[in-house]
Amino acid sequence: MDQITVKLTKPVEHDGRIYNELVFREPTVADMITAEKFEKDTLESNAVLLAAMADVSLPVIKRLKLYDYTICDTLTVPLFLPPDGRPGEGEDPNAEAVTEEA
Repeated sequence: MDQITVKLTKPVEHDGRIYNELVFREPTVADMITAEKFEKDTLESNAVLLAAMADVSLPVIKRLKLYDYTICDTLTVPLFLPPDGRPGEGEDPNAEAVTEEA
């Protein structure tokens, strides 16, 4: 999984284009540097990072409904992990591992 597609609950319009979904790629160091220019661990710096990962302008992310933003933020977390540490296709990225005691 090198990218994650998030279907938006509410489409977003910007510059005459309608976004029904956003495709997020793995973040790069350049993306992090761009986001770092804003106060660390703020909604704004995170929105900048998501915009970079989706290759869209910041106003697209700012126009998302909060629930769509939260879904995008949550579902992109595995993209920050090394490929061998990511959940497999179809697995819930938020599921905790379950182990059985012998």
